[in-house]
Amino acid sequence: MQTEIYESDPFSGSRGKQLLSINTEYRFERNDELFLTVGGRRIKVRITHVRLEWDGSALRREILALLL
Repeated sequence: MQTEIYESDPFSGSRGKQLLSINTEYRFERNDELFLTVGGRRIKVRITHVRLEWDGSALRREILALLL
């Protein structure tokens, strides 16, 4: 499934810049903690929101992650 991970604003929870776009079947859940390598640097994030979207032919996932 196409998965896009975005930085979450720590105060409003709104979607910020895109950190990563991957194709994976992993089941992400709220409060999961991940280490990502983005732009040559390693960051730790916590999942705050998982949103699924069906467009009629494919399922897409959008994840908001808080930088730790």
